Amino acid sequence: MVEKPTDQTLKERWALGSLILNTTLTVLKFVFALITGSLALMAEAIHSFSDLIASVISLISVRLSAKKTKEYPYGLYKVENIASVVISFFLFFAAYEILREAFFSEEERVVKNTELAIGVMLFAMIATFIYSRLELKAAKRLNSPALLADAQHIWADFLSSAIVIVGLVGTHFGYNLDKYAASIVALFVFYSGWEIFSSGLKVLLDVSLEKEEIEKIKKIIYSNPAVVDIKHIRGRVAGSFKFLDIELLLHNYSLRETHRIVDEIERKIKEEIPNIDSVFIHYEPVRQKGLRIAFLTDEEKSIKDFKTANKVITVDISDSGEMQINNPLEVEPDEKEIGDILSKINIDIVVASHHPEEFEVRWNLARAGVMVWETDKKSFDEAVKEIINSYKEFNKKEKGEQL
Repeated sequence: MVEKPTDQTLKERWALGSLILNTTLTVLKFVFALITGSLALMAEAIHSFSDLIASVISLISVRLSAKKTKEYPYGLYKVENIASVVISFFLFFAAYEILREAFFSEEERVVKNTELAIGVMLFAMIATFIYSRLELKAAKRLNSPALLADAQHIWADFLSSAIVIVGLVGTHFGYNLDKYAASIVALFVFYSGWEIFSSGLKVLLDVSLEKEEIEKIKKIIYSNPAVVDIKHIRGRVAGSFKFLDIELLLHNYSLRETHRIVDEIERKIKEEIPNIDSVFIHYEPVRQKGLRIAFLTDEEKSIKDFKTANKVITVDISDSGEMQINNPLEVEPDEKEIGDILSKINIDIVVASHHPEEFEVRWNLARAGVMVWETDKKSFDEAVKEIINSYKEFNKKEKGEQL
């Protein structure tokens, strides 16, 4: 059975392929620039040489970025971004060299054997077009900034090759377009360098994730009914990987259930957002003191069960026994629907004439940390008194034990 290559192996293969391509193009362009005397072709040779150096840096950075040590427990991911910034400086240097040769060189150049130069540039243009498109797809799939930077400047090499061919064809027919073609190449090179530089620098300065990605993460979090609110969410990028720091308000669940909920949120984020290295989630209960109680009633405020109630009245009780009755919530007399609602409105106790009959409803309420209080009291007022008296006795006993 053939082992499927890992993302890291694929990155290294693409970086190595770029190195081989740029080595070949650099040698070809340099040799034929000397043979033909073309300034544009020499500029292209300088450009390809900068690409060659950049490819070496890219290959090294891709290999280093996945390594983790005791000194660097979060990995050397940013080596990729450092490499992309360094690559951009090589591109700036290449643009400068091209312009300097085109407009400030005192040496008069005579282009010979333009057919050979055109043939070499056609080969370079086809090779760079094919490789840059394939590498760009691989960079997006593998989420590698180093490969993306490499694909972008190889694409710039393709565009500059096309410009050089136009200049060589014009020179072949007696028009002195060689140095102008070289200067246009310089503009392409500079623009490509600036894009790579700004992108790499943002990551080195811990730029946040894209707004669209943050919104997608929020939707994933809010899809979990246990989440009351997101206090903050921060994300940053390092190399190919993303790190998230999230603080949530959750319903008052048990510690075991809360841990399960947080694990589930983390798993979904990693499934739907590519290249997440780690998700740190800090959570707090939405309420740390007092009680919130839900009473299942009918229109006359008589206590009902899960199948016959059409209203839910919530009551907030403070530690001192002070009570606040909230506006009633109208519901359909259906066990599952009422159970779903109660598991999402952040209550501690639900008071009903009978427990729900369906196991699923009981289980979901238990997972949500909701205790079902079965009472024989007939009216809402009587049931409230029963709960408050029990709560006061519990607080008195608890304080006595603490003393």
